[in-house]
Amino acid sequence: SREALDESRRRRLVEAAVVVSGDLDVETILHRVLEAARDITDARYAALGILDERKRELERFITVGVTEEQRTEIGELPRGRGILGVLIDDPRPLRIHDVGRDPRSYGVPIGHPTMRSFLGVPIVIRGEAFGNLYLTEKRSGDFDEADEIAVSRLAEWAAIAIDNARLYQHAERRRVVRSLETTAAIARAVGGETDLGRVLELIVKRGRALVDARALVIVLTDDEDGAVAATAGEMRAGVR
Repeated sequence: SREALDESRRRRLVEAAVVVSGDLDVETILHRVLEAARDITDARYAALGILDERKRELERFITVGVTEEQRTEIGELPRGRGILGVLIDDPRPLRIHDVGRDPRSYGVPIGHPTMRSFLGVPIVIRGEAFGNLYLTEKRSGDFDEADEIAVSRLAEWAAIAIDNARLYQHAERRRVVRSLETTAAIARAVGGETDLGRVLELIVKRGRALVDARALVIVLTDDEDGAVAATAGEMRAGVR
């Protein structure tokens, strides 16, 4: 509930939402989510596990707080066993006092930093599990209800931001494909033409569609002088 969050945490949560939603690159969003979650909960470590297509194990595991030396000592990154697997099987917020003492724990590799307190929250996009946000080693003790509420809200905003970024990237890919197709069509159209006027007419009309412009003008220059040679779209009367 809103009452469980103090004013400072609410303010940081709103700031985090602005930062997370202010980008259209998925990788940037993921790292911003991790940093925001760690800041809001005062956790020493944060990680984000992204599920594979079958939604059975983790395909990627991104961490914040773990040094390069520790990462090297840990070796292979988690795939979703033990406590991490609990969130995959049952995507609901999970708080644990001591991960190592929990009967569901799979154990940790040699060289893994000490991690006791744990908070896990799923990230769900359009009703489908995307991954899980994990936080460990809260500096002041166990993760509490306010931490769970704040990170759950952050996960919801992260889901929206990731979904928007994916849609944008998909639209960009479609735009690039459309541009390539239009460019190829222009090349084919003008390839067999020998009349300059016809060539310019084809280029200006297809080119306008390529860049989705309201109007497009081709100006031919001769030394320092220029003359409008072809136009397409919404043009003021007398431009030619």
